[in-house]
Amino acid sequence: MVTDRKGILTLGVSLIAMSVTTPTWAQSTATSNSTPTTEGKAASSDIAGGVGPAQERGNSDGGEIVVTGLRASIQASLDQKRRSVMVSEVITAQDIGKFPDKNVADSLGRLTGVNVVTGSANAGGFGENSSISIRGTDPSLNLTLLDGHSVATGDWFVIDQQNGGRSFDFSLLPSEVVGSLEVYKASQADLPEGGIGGTVNLHSRKPLDLPSGTVTLTGQAAYNDLADKWTPQVSGLVSWKNREGTFGVLGAAFYQKRDFRRDGQEILGYASYANFAGSGQTVTAPNLIGASYFRQQRVRKGGLIALQYKGDKVEVNVNGIYTRMDADNINVNSMAWISRVAGANSTPGPNNALTSYKVTDGYLTSATFASNTTSGAAIQGRVQDDIFRKAFSSTWVANADVTFHATDSLTISGEGGYTKGLGETKDTFAWETYWDTGVSYAFDGKTADVAYAGLPTDPTSQAYLNNYYSWSWGGKIKSPDSELYGRADVEWDAPENGFLKSVRVGGRYTHHKRSLTYDAYSWAGNGLYSGTKGVGLGTVFDGTLTPSDYSNKINDFPRYSLADQDKTLAALSTNGGRVFDFYPQASFSVKENTEAVYAMANLGNDNDWRGNIGVRAVHTRQTSLQYSPTAPNQNAVTSFCATCGTVETKNSYWDILPSANLTYNIQPDLLLRGSVAKVMSRPGYAQLAGAVTLSDLGLTGTAGGNPKLKPTRAWQYNAGVEWYYGKQALLSVNLFYLDIQSYITSASFTRFYVTQQHPQGADFLLTGPVNGAGGRNQGFEVNWQQPLWWGFGVIANYTYADAKAKGGGTIDGNSKHTYNLTGYFENDLLSARLAYTFRSKFRSGVDRATPMWQDDFGQLDGSILLHVTKQVALTVDAQNLLNRKLFYFVGDPSIPRAYYNNGRTFWVGAKVTF
Repeated sequence: MVTDRKGILTLGVSLIAMSVTTPTWAQSTATSNSTPTTEGKAASSDIAGGVGPAQERGNSDGGEIVVTGLRASIQASLDQKRRSVMVSEVITAQDIGKFPDKNVADSLGRLTGVNVVTGSANAGGFGENSSISIRGTDPSLNLTLLDGHSVATGDWFVIDQQNGGRSFDFSLLPSEVVGSLEVYKASQADLPEGGIGGTVNLHSRKPLDLPSGTVTLTGQAAYNDLADKWTPQVSGLVSWKNREGTFGVLGAAFYQKRDFRRDGQEILGYASYANFAGSGQTVTAPNLIGASYFRQQRVRKGGLIALQYKGDKVEVNVNGIYTRMDADNINVNSMAWISRVAGANSTPGPNNALTSYKVTDGYLTSATFASNTTSGAAIQGRVQDDIFRKAFSSTWVANADVTFHATDSLTISGEGGYTKGLGETKDTFAWETYWDTGVSYAFDGKTADVAYAGLPTDPTSQAYLNNYYSWSWGGKIKSPDSELYGRADVEWDAPENGFLKSVRVGGRYTHHKRSLTYDAYSWAGNGLYSGTKGVGLGTVFDGTLTPSDYSNKINDFPRYSLADQDKTLAALSTNGGRVFDFYPQASFSVKENTEAVYAMANLGNDNDWRGNIGVRAVHTRQTSLQYSPTAPNQNAVTSFCATCGTVETKNSYWDILPSANLTYNIQPDLLLRGSVAKVMSRPGYAQLAGAVTLSDLGLTGTAGGNPKLKPTRAWQYNAGVEWYYGKQALLSVNLFYLDIQSYITSASFTRFYVTQQHPQGADFLLTGPVNGAGGRNQGFEVNWQQPLWWGFGVIANYTYADAKAKGGGTIDGNSKHTYNLTGYFENDLLSARLAYTFRSKFRSGVDRATPMWQDDFGQLDGSILLHVTKQVALTVDAQNLLNRKLFYFVGDPSIPRAYYNNGRTFWVGAKVTF
């Protein structure tokens, strides 16, 4: 990876040097003296389907050159960035269509200073990006808006549902419904609070931006080389407006099916053992070393309806967006049960099965346990979980905004809407079995080599399948997320010839709800069969094994037998079937009301400087509801917690958030920018009132929330220079500093719990949220965009972000080095891009009381559009062409945590535009 990075950076430096003497083939950008705004309008040619051939058209009298196609998209993005009064990044609709991006997170990941994240610390990474990090801040510290307002979200993965954060799940939102994207890296008073790292504003498509009668249809077939399946993806857009251009209607719809397979090795937590093997040492050993096999088919569908009216006095926008992703999945893990054998079996005496071991820097990096103890008792060295989940997530938004130009100098605007997200696991059922077997392992680079002494080598043999039944668990999770919101603003334009341009005042109200309800099941078979043979893996086996190529890109782990979903359900229907009941320990709810008011003055001299200064005051009121077995009002009596009751906690606080932004034109194409603002980000909902989730195998868990958590607060500083030295050309450098006054982190502690598998109770090592000390994040960004010769061009950016907590601690989500390098080519026949994205290692969070780091990761993507006619283009897209793997480790790369292979994905199809 280091070699790749150096090579690409060297290429970028060489191209910059050559471009100094390379004349651009388009004329210099004309100077714009329009009023600065944070929302520029993209040209209609840039959004109208994105499949027309690239052209340069001169008008009849030899005037301005009009560029369409990919280059028009680049120019529109730069124009919008240039007009903004804040430090920001912009990408327009045709950029989204031209990139090999199937959701909005992929598109955002091309921008300077934006990192993409494929999964939470607990879940590991999947083959599709789901959240973003701006300048190395955790995804939970960034705010996502849709047309300037809130958007609720749902999570499909059970761990993310239980984590209950505030970051938006971008895997729900395909690029087809978005017209442009803005990333604000500064803040101003009229911008909703919540984004410490930055704020993402997604602009949905609007009918008055498109030519009347626009019709775009896209059809593709997707193929993942690991899943080895072809699946369909279709989308369409129809837009109409009247002849006067005052009223329009737009409709868009999409249906996308995609198969996923993930092979990996997971080490599920570590535990410490005092006086290990009588050595006097405290040794840290892995709990479980698993050969994981994940399968999923995602079906994403939904659409957009937009109505727009724009008259002399009144502007009205009404739209609705709905998207749903069905995400049923099967997750199997066959694991070396080290936590089972490394306890009593590692102490001197007759129960000792340990025959050899190696300790490196306090970690048990290799060990061998015989099949029997010295007294002849068998040990259980392998355990397997076959987990079946039926899940989906969804988001919908209904929004209306009105702008009334009361006079030439007075504008009144208002907005109201409702948004709801839902993450639901409609059912989970698991089948766990184990074997009498010895086990040995040794860390070997990014994986661990594992072997089982005494285990039959044929996974279909009776001797292998007739193992011990352990238990079954599961249930249903429903996690709705909703917000009712409204705002009102008044803007007064000051008389001309003064530096005060306008004054804007307004207010915003939100009422947010987030909850999680867990209904778990019990099965009488757990008591009947646990620890016995006769019911085991063979009971639910139908002859299916892991694929013949399973894990051959990871560690060549041998194939093993899988439980069948239907047979598992049939087995669980016996003995009275599964009995569901409310599980209070894993349930919670949070209600949050906010009231904000602001005042902001827009300033400038109509010549060489512009900016704004303002203040925002926001009041937050939170009510958190948790369940506790020691609550005074024990009113949630269930079979899972006979003494549980509700604990309701209220919390409220004010934040005063001043801000100032300034842009100075040294010359028409050279801009200086600066900003300062106080910013805040509220704790995640599960951090306020989260559930308690426990792992009975590893005796670890995640603690419930802390309702008295304070928000993360910081001062944000920006300074930069932008040189727009030609059409589609930019060279910019930005410096940033984030002074974090306090932030939310995790702490580990031990608590005693009684569970189904531990009816006498056991001590669990838990991780929970606390307010930590402050810190800082400082760094710089470089962005270069340059058309070269004969239709070729390059876009490159690099970000250095150094985040540190007070006392030298680590701040989650911070990659010190991030860069993107894109090469493109476009002529009348062909449009092509090759894009490489890289981010260096970062701590992704704490999992099972163990810090988890994602290693350096770079991905190469590509796209080609072949223009058959003016209306028809053939498309080929590819993601992860180099088949890079995701590697996670624990503090030191020599101590692995997980290693995943998600494979490559390809799309072939066509676009038609009328």
